[in-house]
Amino acid sequence: MAKVPFQLVRPHPLVRPIPPGPVDVVADVHGESSALDDLLGHLGYDSEGRHPDGRRLVFVGDLIDRGPDSMGVIDRLGRMMAGGGALAVLGNHEMNLLRGRRKPENDWYFNASPKTRRRELGAIISNLPLALERDDLRVVHASWCDNAIAIAREVTCPLKLFDEHDKRIEALLDAEGVRAAVSRELRHQNDNPVKLLTSGPEKKAKASFQANGETFQTTRQTWWDDYNGPLCVVGHYWRAQAPGHPTANHLFDDSRPHAPLGAGKVMCIDYSVGWRFRERLQGSDGFTGPFQLKLAALRVPEMSLMFDDGTSAPLG
Repeated sequence: MAKVPFQLVRPHPLVRPIPPGPVDVVADVHGESSALDDLLGHLGYDSEGRHPDGRRLVFVGDLIDRGPDSMGVIDRLGRMMAGGGALAVLGNHEMNLLRGRRKPENDWYFNASPKTRRRELGAIISNLPLALERDDLRVVHASWCDNAIAIAREVTCPLKLFDEHDKRIEALLDAEGVRAAVSRELRHQNDNPVKLLTSGPEKKAKASFQANGETFQTTRQTWWDDYNGPLCVVGHYWRAQAPGHPTANHLFDDSRPHAPLGAGKVMCIDYSVGWRFRERLQGSDGFTGPFQLKLAALRVPEMSLMFDDGTSAPLG
């Protein structure tokens, strides 16, 4: 597989600081540029990510794929980061792109022309860290694992880090004589720091299940039950259940859709805007809404949610 050329502007560790001051942490955008436009407008930002009160945007990853305008979202992120108004972390979809894993949802990148366009987009993505932090706030796409974070602090290239651990795990599995496919899959998932941070720990499912046309034998773990640290904001986990979306992997109490998780120290803000592509398919030709699923942002220190339709809710 052809990997995206890694182009660091300046070498920085893969865990970086969040500057002091109020921030708005934006959930998985998944190429939904119109939803992002609406959300930033309700939050008070201009088109370049500037806020009259000096607030800053922080994106939790998975900015790309599924929606209609992944290129536009990445271009906009690049401009906002260059202007100092935004930070972002890598999600599993960005890692798929960097690793050259071509999937139906990322054809937008591999079909992009000319090649210089792909290099521009790849350079923005490849310069993102795996995690962001300050004393009162942590941001990572899927899970905060102290051991994985410690490893990421010491390196600057996510792709190199992924590959080194992928090869290490494969060699150990072979040396130990592990043959079962599900056991090998779980070791690659749970022992690779990049996989842990961008797609979270998993365990063997009680029974195999279907999702998105694939059969799965592993399921996600509620790692937040054991987390004890500063507020950690994540995306990744499809918090709002979409019409037709598989529920076998659902991890949340639907009676408390705006509640922090575990001991109240982890907040998942992914309200499934990435499923809007299914809503479009189920609607009539040219369907533009209204959509049932939303793009959210968590406002810190206010501890309230803002959605792209202009509604808001306190945590709890």
